Amino acid sequence: MPFFNQKKLEELRSIAGGDHVFLQKIGETYIAQFDRKFPELEQAINDNDPGQIEKIAHLLKGASYSVAADDLADEFEQLEQEAETGSLENANQVLQNIDQSMVEFRKVWLDAFIGKNPDSIK
Repeated sequence: MPFFNQKKLEELRSIAGGDHVFLQKIGETYIAQFDRKFPELEQAINDNDPGQIEKIAHLLKGASYSVAADDLADEFEQLEQEAETGSLENANQVLQNIDQSMVEFRKVWLDAFIGKNPDSIK
């Protein structure tokens, strides 16, 4: 199960003022951005392009923090740091971790806001 930063979740809930549709849209926007950029990140790793890896990982790190998905943000930060140093030996494993975490993120976030089960995110 993904790790959600509880303080950030409470801030999101406070901003939303109980509007589950708003929170649902935040998650959908994040998922859509991930779905657009993750294949580009995979390609950059396959191409051994540290500059592109750093750029995309940085973008997705910030997006992950914005939805309180700190575990995903940490994985993107690891990729970003590896790209900065030019050492990408762990990149494929990190990609696999991110991919698996996103499967869980989708389940939990969508259950919480589409399934209207706010207790799904803890």
